[in-house]
Amino acid sequence: MAIHVRSHPVSFRLPALSATLFSLSALVALSGCSSLSTPPGGLGVPHLEARSSTSRPVWIDALGHWQKKHPEHEYFVGTTSKEPDQESGRTDAYENAVRSIAERIGERAKSLYQEASSRNMDATGSGMDMSVRRRVTSLVKNEASARISGARVEDYFWQKFWEKDQADQAPYSFYKYYVLVAIRKDIYDSLLRKSLEGARRNASDPGVRALLDKMIHQSSSPSASPSAQ
Repeated sequence: MAIHVRSHPVSFRLPALSATLFSLSALVALSGCSSLSTPPGGLGVPHLEARSSTSRPVWIDALGHWQKKHPEHEYFVGTTSKEPDQESGRTDAYENAVRSIAERIGERAKSLYQEASSRNMDATGSGMDMSVRRRVTSLVKNEASARISGARVEDYFWQKFWEKDQADQAPYSFYKYYVLVAIRKDIYDSLLRKSLEGARRNASDPGVRALLDKMIHQSSSPSASPSAQ
């Protein structure tokens, strides 16, 4: 049975008798996780012990729906599994969310490259080069990774599990963490443009630089705004 845990500490005092009964109840509950017990689902099956809230936030499974309701920001979700404590889970989930910002910038660069290549094909008959596309995407994503700022945690959700792999081994606990990170739309758009400009400066191939010039121009076009993920 899951135990619902509040995300903030609560200070309270119990009468002596009530405290004794509470302690006995706690010992009985903890005995369910003793080294002699087996998780309800069996060995090797995680059992939910606690979580940060009673309901799972909608942004975990339907980020696009959340994004449409909050168009002034771009949203990203970072997750981790089997973290030893909440601090590690929160830190790693945030880093994964920030990494997904660079990933999305890279995907946007790929889309802009395809648009620029299509226009170039119409003008010159020269089509898209997959190796160039990979190089351009990598350059832009690396630039984005180095420039990301202004990303803040807007919400989080965690679950604590206990698991036992073998009958003769002690059980262990771990956390699964989800973090919702928001970045203002204008900051995100600026990050895209600055990443494209940085990639253009670092590109050694004149043809790639010329292509990045076209992509920068396209990124400033009103019709070039990315769709919500």
